[in-house]
Amino acid sequence: MRELVKEGKSTSAIINEFMKEFNLKLDDFKFEVIEEGSGGFLKLFGSKPTKIKFFLTDVSEKIKEFTEGILGRMNVEYELIQVKHDDGRYNVQVSGSKDPGFIIGKEGKLLDSLQHLLNQMINKAEKKKFRIRIDVDGYRKRREDALIEKVRSISAKVKKRGKSITMEPLHAANRRIVHQFIEKDKDLNTMTIGDGEIKRVVILPANRSMDKQRKKDKEK
Repeated sequence: MRELVKEGKSTSAIINEFMKEFNLKLDDFKFEVIEEGSGGFLKLFGSKPTKIKFFLTDVSEKIKEFTEGILGRMNVEYELIQVKHDDGRYNVQVSGSKDPGFIIGKEGKLLDSLQHLLNQMINKAEKKKFRIRIDVDGYRKRREDALIEKVRSISAKVKKRGKSITMEPLHAANRRIVHQFIEKDKDLNTMTIGDGEIKRVVILPANRSMDKQRKKDKEK
């Protein structure tokens, strides 16, 4: 919870100025008048400004509150929700759920839907673009580790055969993992093919373009 103290001539003037400064509405914050101002003698001598303390919920707290609200409506029981900010992204970790599979859903689809909803709610409330990722009991980490192992195996085959390999359709987050992993290998390259949200990643030798690779495959 952030606390800010502002001074001014009157309560209404201070609040209006505060709302303009942070682009807020009345529902976005709480405040407390800690000292009433006074005009002093003939409003010239001994005057005191009005002081107001404002309370702002930071983004991490708001994300946690929204997550609690979503899971509460789903009647999901859990032990702990942690929100950490790292590398420009807010990571939400839900721990100790009695039924993590219910939150995750088949192939993580329900978890992806919850993440999309949480992003929409926070971005609308804050009027800014935030990146939020929600995980349950380390599910996404395990999936990422498995994906990286698969990419490592495919990379070895591409190097050995000298031919490109096209992976199965992947969501944007998983495609990013593949691209970032291959970027570290100077002998390999990647490109994305397909339309829509779910696309495929092609892993190919760094010295070959996609057109050259297709031509070579046809000649064989």
